[in-house]
Amino acid sequence: MPHAHELDRPIENNDFIDARAQLPVHRFGPFHRETLPRQAKSRSALVAADLAGVEPIAFVCRDVCGDLANEKSTVGSAYTYAATASGVEIREGTEGAGMIAEIGELDFSDFVNEIHTASGLASAGKLEFLRGGLDRLQRWEPALRSLYAGRPIWTAQAAETLRDDSGAALDLGLSFTLEDSDEDLRAFLSTAGFVHIRGVFDESQTRELGVEIDRVRDALEPGQGDCWWSTTQTGEQVVSRINYLDRWSETIKKMAWDPRTQRLGRLLGDHFRVCDDRLDGPMCFLKNSNIAQGLGDLGWHKDDGLGGHPVMCPFLQVGIQLDRADPENGQLWVLAGSHRYSNHPMSWGDEEGQPVVRIETEPGDVTVHNGDLFHTTPPPTGDDAGRRVLYYKFAEPKTFEAIPAGAHYNDLLFKPRADGRVAVRAATWGEGDTQESIVVVGDEPSESDER
Repeated sequence: MPHAHELDRPIENNDFIDARAQLPVHRFGPFHRETLPRQAKSRSALVAADLAGVEPIAFVCRDVCGDLANEKSTVGSAYTYAATASGVEIREGTEGAGMIAEIGELDFSDFVNEIHTASGLASAGKLEFLRGGLDRLQRWEPALRSLYAGRPIWTAQAAETLRDDSGAALDLGLSFTLEDSDEDLRAFLSTAGFVHIRGVFDESQTRELGVEIDRVRDALEPGQGDCWWSTTQTGEQVVSRINYLDRWSETIKKMAWDPRTQRLGRLLGDHFRVCDDRLDGPMCFLKNSNIAQGLGDLGWHKDDGLGGHPVMCPFLQVGIQLDRADPENGQLWVLAGSHRYSNHPMSWGDEEGQPVVRIETEPGDVTVHNGDLFHTTPPPTGDDAGRRVLYYKFAEPKTFEAIPAGAHYNDLLFKPRADGRVAVRAATWGEGDTQESIVVVGDEPSESDER
């Protein structure tokens, strides 16, 4: 099965991510005049406190798509979002807006549908800020998710929802074994967004996987393969993440189908499938000490931070721990329960008063976390870290229908072709590729509006 880095031919039809197939296209004008005011009224309680004192923002329509191409009056239209004491007011024009972003109509629709986030749009060059910048849009983004999709915004008070079946506060330090029932594992995972299972693999199995990863790592050269590289404070190039490890290891390939991996990856349903040939396939994070540059130490994030929520989520990350995880070795931190909310950006040091769990594991343990869970892997406190964790993603069939083999949503950066699909590699596109032939549907309320 080819991977994205191996494709030396023009991208064919089946090499596109079809993220829009089942989603409505929200027409810029009707959405702001009709749909959004209704939603803002019914969802005002979700956003009023969060937006108190926040300056307005505005969007300007850069162009139109599909069969709207002749509706010139839409081009240049603008709408401002202004916080009020009771919620949000939507008004025409840009007066009073501290941030004004110019955006194409189809790109705006993608933003509403969460095909792209603000970061994803900005990374792909799909936003032009006429006033203000990305930080001001991101300040509004959790509230926009509430207005567009009805999703609540995370606050420290959300920790009160972390309750077990009896109604008691959930013990976030709880861990399990394979002797526990799927029902117990699923209940904890669904509430907290993660679950820690001890002693899933024995010492010999863990050692065998570690030997395979070390063999691959030692054979790599900086810049080689589907890998993430970082630079240490001494200038050394080190690999921080190796994707599609099954290319080099039959042992790691087979582990995707081990009954234990399969059981834990399907805790949310038997229809979940292992992403062994897409979404980076079997993947290893390697924690190195004293990283100066690169993505070796990931800040607080969700795994759909650039977009793709409707086609990727929910999905699970099954992490086989090959080394002890503790502060010295660089452990996984999670914000329990955050997978059910939209989150404001958070930095290391902002964790006080939050239900943050610093998961300490032993070799052979497995962690499972929801891709929508806010999580981070901060820098190791020790000088000789080297922690390794082998991840397998599990997703629903819709993900396999939308994302082809060898592709990850984060690869996109995000150039659409004529039929609204998105190229795996934007570098393959020519000057003549345009947005056209987009089927535009009406903007009446739909199930996706309540997603």
